[in-house]
Amino acid sequence: MTNAWTPLPSHQDGHFARDFIPDSHRELLLLRIFLPLLQEERRPVRWSTFMSLDHEPASLSWRELVDRVADHHPEIHRLVSCAGVLDAATAEALHDAIGNTELNSLRWDGYGDNTATATPIRVYENEYSLAHLPRTALRAGERLPEFVWDDAGTFAWGTRLYPDSLIVACEPDRFTELHADPRLDTVTVRPERDILPASFGD
Repeated sequence: MTNAWTPLPSHQDGHFARDFIPDSHRELLLLRIFLPLLQEERRPVRWSTFMSLDHEPASLSWRELVDRVADHHPEIHRLVSCAGVLDAATAEALHDAIGNTELNSLRWDGYGDNTATATPIRVYENEYSLAHLPRTALRAGERLPEFVWDDAGTFAWGTRLYPDSLIVACEPDRFTELHADPRLDTVTVRPERDILPASFGD
């Protein structure tokens, strides 16, 4: 397994969306996947329930969405973040898109359900544990690792702690597949412009 310290960014200006992707994968196409929010019954609610994302920038934050739609959808105030825990539809979509690609991952050591390694890796002032990511880990009820990448330079994602979305880097065929997947809310990232805003779940 590749040492994650090399492909992942070590500087602290992780503001632009592209800064959450390893240097080795930054020539790939980028998109943002918006993870569903949760009702009180823990049922997932997609961002697109409230407005079309087709012409929105990838920098759209949850706060901006609430400000724009709350008058017509007051129930939006009762939603909570999934904080990176997968629902069934998103898990299946990611599982299908990844296919047989072998992936490495970094998972934050601060989660109570994560067993920290003896040699943590620091990214943006937080400590993470390096591990192989089996496809079986992408299932409903499981928390996503913050950073994922393959050794071949064809697929990666990165995000903040307790994420409400992912920045994904991938080749054109997979990019098209993810954009067309009806189970996902996606927006194309313009790397020279788009940021990854603070997570609603953090």
